[in-house]
Amino acid sequence: MKKVLLVDDDEMIHEIVDSTLGDYRKIFQVSHAYDIKEAVRQVERGDISLVITDLVMPGGDGFQLLSYIQKKHPDIPRIVITSYDLPELKTRLMGKAFQVFKKPLASEELADAIIRGLKTQQKKGDLGKFSVVGIVQLMETEETTCRLDVHNCGEHQDIDHCIENKCPEYKGSLFLVQGKIYDAICGKLIGEEAVLKLLSMEGVQVSSCTLKGDVVRRVHKSNQNLLINAMIQKDNQCEDVEEDTAPRQVLLDEGIQLCERLELKKAQKKLMDFVRDNRQSAQGWLWLSRSLTELPKIKKALGEAYKCSPKEPSILEDVEKTRIFKGGEKVVRCPFCYAPMEQHAVFCSYCRANALSDSSTLSQIDPYKVERKMVQQAAKRFERVLTDEVNPRLLYYAGAAYLNLNDFEKALNYFDLLMPIVQVESKYQKVSVQVREIVDYIASNQKLESGGTEAKNSWHEQKEKKEKRLITNRSSSKTVLVVEDSPTTRKVIKMTLTSGDFRVVEAADGVEALSRLNEERPDLVLLDIMLPKIDGYRVLSILKKNSDTKDIPVVMLTSKNRIIDKVKGRLSAASAYLTKPFKPAELIDMVNSIIVKDGTNAEHSTDTPAE
Repeated sequence: MKKVLLVDDDEMIHEIVDSTLGDYRKIFQVSHAYDIKEAVRQVERGDISLVITDLVMPGGDGFQLLSYIQKKHPDIPRIVITSYDLPELKTRLMGKAFQVFKKPLASEELADAIIRGLKTQQKKGDLGKFSVVGIVQLMETEETTCRLDVHNCGEHQDIDHCIENKCPEYKGSLFLVQGKIYDAICGKLIGEEAVLKLLSMEGVQVSSCTLKGDVVRRVHKSNQNLLINAMIQKDNQCEDVEEDTAPRQVLLDEGIQLCERLELKKAQKKLMDFVRDNRQSAQGWLWLSRSLTELPKIKKALGEAYKCSPKEPSILEDVEKTRIFKGGEKVVRCPFCYAPMEQHAVFCSYCRANALSDSSTLSQIDPYKVERKMVQQAAKRFERVLTDEVNPRLLYYAGAAYLNLNDFEKALNYFDLLMPIVQVESKYQKVSVQVREIVDYIASNQKLESGGTEAKNSWHEQKEKKEKRLITNRSSSKTVLVVEDSPTTRKVIKMTLTSGDFRVVEAADGVEALSRLNEERPDLVLLDIMLPKIDGYRVLSILKKNSDTKDIPVVMLTSKNRIIDKVKGRLSAASAYLTKPFKPAELIDMVNSIIVKDGTNAEHSTDTPAE
């Protein structure tokens, strides 16, 4: 079995790691060292497969240990855990550790990093015949530090021997640090020229091995930039006939990309230029029809597409979208399926999704009537574009897509990413209000995993009662620790508190909550009762017995609504008890009142003279 060495002088960190990684005991076991001397002794035994180390410890710092392992045992992957977040830290750790975590630790992320480190621990790994571009993208995703050797033949089991003997099948090597290309060699070429040459190769053998020593960085462009330049360079080497058709194909590709980003006016020009010279392109006419906003022109473009390919399913589907539309000549396009819609319409007549142009229609969403496959495809399309750019409009519609699919958790992920953008820029003021109302709607209507309870009042009734003023935090810059195992509920609470100008720290279980409290002191804890690993009552008991945390107010947040649970919460020294599903305004008011009350008590205590 693989053995992972944890090096840290804090005993609580050892206990937390042991508890959180218990599910992985069949894959690896954790060995412990509390100082550098003990860590070196265990590494020298020869049975350590991976090292996790803190940076500040007695008997020497973590940098010394990392340098020692890098020099003496370069095949052992290293992970760093630290409480510091200095800009120069990552630079100093470059090449010495393949992953850096800031305390408190997230158990799943740490476990994932350990497993990835153990998988890449082998000195060499044959990655088979793939394009070099594909391998580099994989390594970037996993932030791997390694050397990639490119050759034409799989017969050379020892690539180092192949390189030393200048085997003609050996093409070159790429040097990656945390997934980024730092340098390359290809024949007499080095640096960026060598990178571009190697990235243009396909059908070659690629092998990976551990990167020994520090790498001089000759390449400073991003991987994405290098990949694009390699593609351009490869295209420039094509035959003349291919060169003639390439620019026209680029126009179509760019037009489709603009449609997918819902930039329809920009897409129109590209696609019109394309079909002008490619009148037999069914795809060109189809995508041009999707970019247009006048019904006669849409029908004309679709007619041309149909002439070119009368049996193409996507063309027949768009013809049907136009046929069932009964509105005027001026239209907007459904963001999900591109069907024509009336300018102020809320629901698409074809996919039946709510475009959320008016948040007052949220309660009319019916996930059972929505054409799920179409909306799911739209969500995937938005996600694909969002991997390359931060686009507020697509963040909104990605959230809207999942809201139509009744997937509150994924919807909240996108609205959470959108909220900081729309709160800052004044042009998004209307969107900011809509997002807040969407979060309120989800909070009031979601079916909680633990209890399956729904809010008794309709969202509209709650909205009417809601104060018209924006809820603001009367105790600014306060921190709330939210301990909740449901990702959806946790996200709702976070967005609600963030809208009230609170800083939110999250924990998904009792162990993680204690880890967070070990790192910082929040002003209030929102604590669910039903938690994995350690339940809420046990966490509360530990807090109240600890002199450093006993004065932190705690609100028990749970879907349980029985009198006995409320009594138990009171008896366990909780400041308050709030039942889910909650009203966002109610949550904010309760947190504000408790923090203000706690602050007042603290001031009174300070002002009281000692006897």
